[in-house]
Amino acid sequence: MEGMKAMKDQAVLVAAAQKLKQHNIKATPQRQGILAYLMSSSEHPSINMIHQYLLKEDYKVSLATVYNTLELLSAAELVTEVTIDSAGHVRYDYFEEPHYHMICLNCGRIDDIYDDCYLKLEELAAKESGYQVISSYYDVHGICPNCQQKQQNQQKD
Repeated sequence: MEGMKAMKDQAVLVAAAQKLKQHNIKATPQRQGILAYLMSSSEHPSINMIHQYLLKEDYKVSLATVYNTLELLSAAELVTEVTIDSAGHVRYDYFEEPHYHMICLNCGRIDDIYDDCYLKLEELAAKESGYQVISSYYDVHGICPNCQQKQQNQQKD
C-alpha cells in the first residue's frame, strides 16, 4: 500500500513540475518546498504556517518570498486560496483535482469535498449563462461536527 502512495506522490510531483514548466516558472528549491508541504498537508496552512515549516526545514526564505511564491503558484493553478472568514484570513491548498471546501465558522477547520456535483454545477452555470468557465471556487460555510458536539455539551450544562 505504501508503494502505491509513493507512486501517486511521485506522479503528483511530476505533474506539478510539468505545470510549472508550462507557465515558465522555474522550480526553485523554495517553490518545490512549498509545493511539497502543501501536497502533504491536510490542514490548509496559512502563509505563516508555511513560512515556519520552511524555516524549520532549513530553507532560507523570507515571508515576502513565501507570499510571492504562493501568488505565482496560484496564478499557475497549482495552489488555491481559501478564505475562511469575513475578516479575510486566508489558508492555502494544493489543487491537484477539483474539489470544494467545507469551512467551520467557529474553529476555522477546513475539509476537502471531492464530488462531481461541483463539476456539474460549472457545466450548468456555463450552459445557462453562455460563459466559458475558466475557473471556479466554491466554499460552504457551516459548523463542523466537533463544534456542534461542543455546543450540544454546553447546552446540557
